Amino acid sequence: MVTEALLGTALADNEPLKLLEQLSAGLPATTLRQFKRASRLGDADVATLLQVSSRTLSRLKGGKTRLPADLSDRLYSVASVYAQAAEVFGTADRARVWLVEPQHGLGGKLPLELAATEFGRAQVRALLRRIEHGFLA
Repeated sequence: MVTEALLGTALADNEPLKLLEQLSAGLPATTLRQFKRASRLGDADVATLLQVSSRTLSRLKGGKTRLPADLSDRLYSVASVYAQAAEVFGTADRARVWLVEPQHGLGGKLPLELAATEFGRAQVRALLRRIEHGFLA
């Protein structure tokens, strides 16, 4: 479940259809600024994670009231990886450290790098589940 602290807005995580409606309508632009603050990532890293240019990211952080639906979906998905890591490691700080270190279970890749695509996020989530259940990765 994505925390409000991570995105700065209440989401219907426990109601999938309502969450889908929220994402389709576009998350408030403030969620992007809040995610950047909460994740402590720089603009370049956030732009890479969300698959947008740095210029587009700057524009989106500016005046728009809502993010496009596709970007809202990616932002929520990336935030869910952060939330899962924080849950597995107990704190957001430990999760942050883990996300930026090469992981053997990911072929030596950084989880943060892989989180830029849905397939990569699936690999990171799977590794987090293995760690959570006590399987060394």
